[in-house]
Amino acid sequence: MAKDQKANIISGLSVGKKLTVMVMVMLIPFTLITVFLLYNLYRFGNSYNLVVSNVAIANQYNLEFREKYDAVLYQMVARSITKDHINEELGLINPDDMTSSVRQSFDSLLTCSTSPNARKIAESVLKLLSTLDDRCNDINNNIIEGGSYDVNMSALDNDIRVITELIQERISEYIYYEAGSMEVIRAAMDAERIRVIRFIGMFFIIFFIFVLLLVIYLSSAITQEVDILVGEVKSEQINSRNLELKLLQSQINPHFLYNTLDNIVWLSEGGRKDDVTGIVTSLSRFFRTTLSGGLDYITIKQEISHIESYLQIQRFRYRDILNYEIDIPEEFLGYRIIKMTLQPVVENALYHGIKNKRGGGTIKISMHHLNNDLEIDVEDDGIGMKEIDTLKLQRLADGLEKAREDNAGFGMANVGERMRLNYGDNYGLKIKSEYGKGTIVKILFPKESAIVE
Repeated sequence: MAKDQKANIISGLSVGKKLTVMVMVMLIPFTLITVFLLYNLYRFGNSYNLVVSNVAIANQYNLEFREKYDAVLYQMVARSITKDHINEELGLINPDDMTSSVRQSFDSLLTCSTSPNARKIAESVLKLLSTLDDRCNDINNNIIEGGSYDVNMSALDNDIRVITELIQERISEYIYYEAGSMEVIRAAMDAERIRVIRFIGMFFIIFFIFVLLLVIYLSSAITQEVDILVGEVKSEQINSRNLELKLLQSQINPHFLYNTLDNIVWLSEGGRKDDVTGIVTSLSRFFRTTLSGGLDYITIKQEISHIESYLQIQRFRYRDILNYEIDIPEEFLGYRIIKMTLQPVVENALYHGIKNKRGGGTIKISMHHLNNDLEIDVEDDGIGMKEIDTLKLQRLADGLEKAREDNAGFGMANVGERMRLNYGDNYGLKIKSEYGKGTIVKILFPKESAIVE
């Protein structure tokens, strides 16, 4: 009875939740193993780093403390200078400061050393430092009282240098014992690695069998729903591809191509080789971006290059009436957009806005952030549209009316439909126009989907 209830619960879940259950069942054990391995790596890594740090601290004094300290004390005795004036008169470090630095370091090493023998050596170094301070004070007091040079030199040879030599030997012993802990840590890591490998091996055998049974059970439960979803996705892909092909056909139309070729012939006959090169280059770049190697999405930079090629070609035909401005900040150039989004909108602005206005006009393209979305504005100062025409074009762009391929709003409707299929119903084209003043088309799409992976 309990098994039937569990089966009913699982079968009642959606495809997404069933997949979530499968992923969680597989993910949780892997997460636990990963945490376990990271913990051990962190633990052993910290221990190893601590040993290296301790050895490095001790080693700096092993190399230089004895030599520097003996040199300072010799200058004090030879020149009869007290330790309080050794820095002022000779620029040397006060011996109390030198022993204080060593004492502070070995106080720290005493608490964090990994080897018991190393801790004992650290205690011995601290005691020797106290004795060294006492002998240094004896010499310093003798200098203050005007004592004999020979007495001080004898104390330097028999006390100071003997003690500093002992300190150096103890520091070397500390390094030896502390470095020995590295081998202990390495052996522990090897033993732990063997245990982990055995554990993981057993885990994977059991886990593989469990996952295999789970996959067999869940796959039978979700196959039918997945088939339905796959059918829907294929249908949407086919619709999207058909729309794209229609748009391609509308772009590669004989009139556009014939007019461009006529311009090339006319420019060539006029001996304007530079202009011929320019228009052929623009035409080549235009069709290269149009095809885009079969890609559905291209970067804003590529889309802008595509529309610039289109506008450059059109300027050869409408040089006296067409101007354009593209103001896209560099920060937007890496975002992605459905390819061939701008061209139908710009074409609409040219043929139904600029051409119908006496004296021509300018098409402006700009882009900005809009909350969590991105918006591209295509604005023209052409003839504009009356309110009824604006509403009709908006309905075509929103998919509320079907546009014929020979309809003036076919390109706009095509862009709107492709954006809804790819981004959702909240995105697409918003059209504002005022007759006699111009039109602005706002192209809204989500920023998240536009980020280049």
